[in-house]
Amino acid sequence: MSAHLRPSLRAEDGFTLTELLVAMTLSLIVLFAVLGAFDAFNGGIAANNRLTGAEDTARREVAAMVRVLRDAGAPAPASGSQPTTVVHAGANDLVFLSTSWPGESASGTTAHHVLRLCLDTATRTLWFDGLRGGTAGSASPGSACPSQASGWTSRVVARDVVNTAAQPLFRYGSSSPVRTVSIALRLEGGTAASSRPLELRSGGALRGALAPQVGPGDVTVGPCEAGKALLTLNLAAGGASTNGAKLTASNSITVGPGRILVNASGTPATVALTVTNALGLQTLLLKPVSC
Repeated sequence: MSAHLRPSLRAEDGFTLTELLVAMTLSLIVLFAVLGAFDAFNGGIAANNRLTGAEDTARREVAAMVRVLRDAGAPAPASGSQPTTVVHAGANDLVFLSTSWPGESASGTTAHHVLRLCLDTATRTLWFDGLRGGTAGSASPGSACPSQASGWTSRVVARDVVNTAAQPLFRYGSSSPVRTVSIALRLEGGTAASSRPLELRSGGALRGALAPQVGPGDVTVGPCEAGKALLTLNLAAGGASTNGAKLTASNSITVGPGRILVNASGTPATVALTVTNALGLQTLLLKPVSC
């Protein structure tokens, strides 16, 4: 009987303790590898969600800033000096005048706000600074970012901004005056171990700077003939010649480039003049005329 039982007993042999320990160790290694991959996957999703949220917020803010930039400009001053649209044009610091305030309509607005976009490179934060037109305070935001000047409002536009002097936030299409501004906002979407910058591009033309930049002093009053005065626009002023500017007034007669005859008989009068460039943008002037 014992002889017949030996094969059955040998068939029921189990694993040794060493074999069980090896199997358990391999199982744990595989389990930890799967959990690590799953954790990395979840971390990647969370990072992408954070980056997408930051990108969406920054995109909305930049779009709002661009709308304000497009309304940038200042009316022609009473003197013949050229008006200022962009007060400071830095690589990562832009100060300009605009009839718009972010999130508000500029319709019917004549007061100009002083607005600023500046990058604090130490905290990698892009700030909006603004001084509303008519608000008591310092007309200059100062060098601190955000502004510490009196009367100024500040809020965050974007965080984790990695623009530098070599990779500036702002580029300008021209100068004296600045007519266009391009924005290249670089956001860090990675980690300290693995950088993953994302760039948002936008920009626009400054309507106020595109208009003829002339003042009353750029229009001279010539001799009178038959009760009509000759008015001549200085085509070298404010880029008037390069913009194809034309001088017009009510009931005027054009007698040459930038030259018109206006009715000026009798007592001294103030004539409303319009300077229009090739883009159709206009500057309105008031000029005292008499014969």
